[in-house]
Amino acid sequence: MFLQNPETFSYGTIVAQLLHSKMNVSSQNLSAENLMKPTKSPVSFHTAAPPPHLQQYVQAFWSASGPAAHTLGAIADGCPGLVFHQTEKGLLWGDDTKQLSSLFLYGQTTKLGRLQTGGAFRMCGVMFYPHVMKLLFGFNASEITDDCIDLLLLSGPEGKQLVAQLEETFDLQEQYNLIGAHLSNIIYKKKVSQDTVIQNAVIQLMQSNGDLPLKQLQKSMYITERTFERRFEQYVGISAKMFSRVCRFQAALQQLKSGHFTKLSDIAFTHGYSDQSHFIRSFKQFTGISPVEFYRKETPENVSLLTMM
Repeated sequence: MFLQNPETFSYGTIVAQLLHSKMNVSSQNLSAENLMKPTKSPVSFHTAAPPPHLQQYVQAFWSASGPAAHTLGAIADGCPGLVFHQTEKGLLWGDDTKQLSSLFLYGQTTKLGRLQTGGAFRMCGVMFYPHVMKLLFGFNASEITDDCIDLLLLSGPEGKQLVAQLEETFDLQEQYNLIGAHLSNIIYKKKVSQDTVIQNAVIQLMQSNGDLPLKQLQKSMYITERTFERRFEQYVGISAKMFSRVCRFQAALQQLKSGHFTKLSDIAFTHGYSDQSHFIRSFKQFTGISPVEFYRKETPENVSLLTMM
């Protein structure tokens, strides 16, 4: 579905409609089966829609738990997020096995990212919309692309209080409510307002599945190319060109998962890849495996890939 006048809608409404039209997911029916799920895993997943006052910033709340050590693979979906976790022996990120704090933010991913749990684990988190990291937390989103940061470094005593409250309850809805209240407090205190230029750029790139010419997009915003690129990276965390690639990849991924194709070249040409080889290279960059391996659920090193839909 394409919206004729996107500037007349709130961002949360627009993206909710986009997600509904692209993924056939209603905001009242978010579940592990239709929003975020592992391609193979004994891990239990749950997702929930955010309350109305957070829908301009939060795409979904989610949780995951498992009885033993596991590796979760995060692939590029265009969305940063927040995670609170409780694990027996900690949580490690990336090839350099960075030790993560119990409450952290993660940025855009441009390659397969690995979360390694040290034993049994419980975690819950927030999937933000692409452009809100700088709006809510004040730093350039590009600073944590393919990386994470301890939220307590940014939130001080309020963050410590949030962690203490989260640790006191195992009720998932209460944990969602606590995180939601923390985000609401940030929005209220900072008097957060949207950057409508970047907001609309993100919307249009999502609508086009990354196929909108960037020069055309930049001119429609009535700002210089340099200013557009600088602001886009500050708010989204990656260049507009890379975000377009992520949107294209996600659209191709959904077609691959649906099985509605005869051969890989059908997917490649449908989504604007120059040829099948180009599609395969791009797919492997974002997932670590080929489209055929993904379709056959042959994930790398027993990694459970977290995917949209």
